[in-house]
Amino acid sequence: MKALVSVVRCAEYDQAAVDAAVKEACDAAGFPDATGKSVLFKPNILKSAEPDEAVCTHPAVLRAAIRYAKSRGAARVLVGESPGFQVGTAAFRKSGLLEATASEGAEWVDFADSVQVENPEGKVVKNFTLARAAVESDILVSLCKLKTHQLMYFTGAMKNLFGCIPGLQKPQFHMRFPDRAHFGQMLTDLNLALRAEFAIMDAIVGMEGPGPGSGYPRKIGAVLASRDPLALDRTACRLINLDPKLVFNLEDALLRGAWVSSDAEIEVIGTNPEELMVEDWKQVPREADGGKKMPAFMQNLFVSRPFFSRTKCVACKACVTICPGLALELVPDPKSKARKSVRVDYDKCIRCYCCHEVCADDAIVVKRMRPLGFS
Repeated sequence: MKALVSVVRCAEYDQAAVDAAVKEACDAAGFPDATGKSVLFKPNILKSAEPDEAVCTHPAVLRAAIRYAKSRGAARVLVGESPGFQVGTAAFRKSGLLEATASEGAEWVDFADSVQVENPEGKVVKNFTLARAAVESDILVSLCKLKTHQLMYFTGAMKNLFGCIPGLQKPQFHMRFPDRAHFGQMLTDLNLALRAEFAIMDAIVGMEGPGPGSGYPRKIGAVLASRDPLALDRTACRLINLDPKLVFNLEDALLRGAWVSSDAEIEVIGTNPEELMVEDWKQVPREADGGKKMPAFMQNLFVSRPFFSRTKCVACKACVTICPGLALELVPDPKSKARKSVRVDYDKCIRCYCCHEVCADDAIVVKRMRPLGFS
């Protein structure tokens, strides 16, 4: 049986246009019967960022999704997320998503309330601690943003559900699965445990370059929807001229056979992705996958690592707090005793790039060689 992916043109975040695009995409892709049910939308809120920075799902898309669920008879519409570092409501407010939730009469739910979930189908994780609301809602919808990703190269519907793991538990998974292949297997296991019923992608403006938090907004002009998150993600890769075979979690999920098991099983309806493809999309550079298998001195030679700008860093400690390898330390700056800077122990650094994701001041770059002006 074919997995339907609906691709609908939407040129800008005009609310009426987004409402129409979301409705068309969801209708065509077969949104589940929501009559009398609870629907939870899980948007992408990586960190505190304005809507036009393309870091988070745009509030216009969330508004449209809430309105659509209500029109389909949902008894409760919930919205929840758990960023890796900025817990609380600061990130939610700046993104505009908290206000959108409240003004549309939906409920914001706290992902700190968690529950243990057995995962017998898991390959590397047999038990997850997950947000209770994501597990207990009748219909879980991944309301994702199309972006590049420094570690996994791409983030969409499947990677978005990593936010269902509460707060600072996320770095523990980076420590357990430091290489791309095993982290990708973990993401597949997570999606098997959650079994999201639907996915909607904000691809009106995506993020290219050093995503998922420090890249550059790039217009694509589409809303995507599907009951199959893998089919949606693999279709989204076509929009940005990215071969999905390069995305570790998407290839692992394809081999598992729990969703589509080949691209031939995907049927795109609506707009042909080739008509919207951004051929010169700035991708994350491909490189050796080091992780536990590669000695530290070889990682330092062949695998990109984070470098910190003394002038841009405000010593907020977000990177130090989230670092799963305990590789970062805030110390007196050797060039100015009046301020502090981040010192990196590259022998401990596992190249998860969590520090790069959470930095709100563009003070970190990920390169193989140290750029000028970075320590």
